[in-house]
Amino acid sequence: MSLLQRYQTFPSPALAQPLLTLLEEKRIAFDTAHLPETFNAALGQTVPELFEVKLLPGDFEKARALEMEANRAGLAEVDPAHYLFSFTDVELFDILAKADEWSAFDVALAEHILQQRGHTVTPEEVQFLRQYRVAELSRPAPSAHAWILFGYALAAAGGLFAVFIALHLLHRKLLPDGQQVPAFSAEDRKHGKQIIILSILSTLVWLGVALWAR
Repeated sequence: MSLLQRYQTFPSPALAQPLLTLLEEKRIAFDTAHLPETFNAALGQTVPELFEVKLLPGDFEKARALEMEANRAGLAEVDPAHYLFSFTDVELFDILAKADEWSAFDVALAEHILQQRGHTVTPEEVQFLRQYRVAELSRPAPSAHAWILFGYALAAAGGLFAVFIALHLLHRKLLPDGQQVPAFSAEDRKHGKQIIILSILSTLVWLGVALWAR
């Protein structure tokens, strides 16, 4: 498995070029991937094509800091009609905390607007906001009792869809700082493993019964 993880996605390679140029200049290892348009059956919607930029997890924060610095130039000349000028202070601080959800330019502009409004935004304060958010996102998702029961029922019936439920319980989520942590609690992950085992055994039993009946 590659050590590089998704850092940012773009609608097209052209929009990613400024970031790629910056990474090349600063000699930060990266990789790219083109993700074609797909249909997500679970969500019932089409996921648009994306251009993905991957970095080593340890370079995530470094890359964000470099993007911020690159976008600070010329902020004083930004059109006052830009939509971020209508944001409240709380909303702007939220952008700083959730820098991974916004473009580097928007994050730099949010910081600039806050400073214009008399707020002192120090790197330490921004780091605290992001660390707090990472801690919040690190928490396991609420227990999926209904899906676990459904998974066991499908597994007992030999349904392969049970395996997808189990894999969902076992998957790891990527945090904004590049860490990967389990998405669900240890107890839910234990159920996921048991569902996989039950599904395999049940499938073998039902296959044996089918062969015996022939």
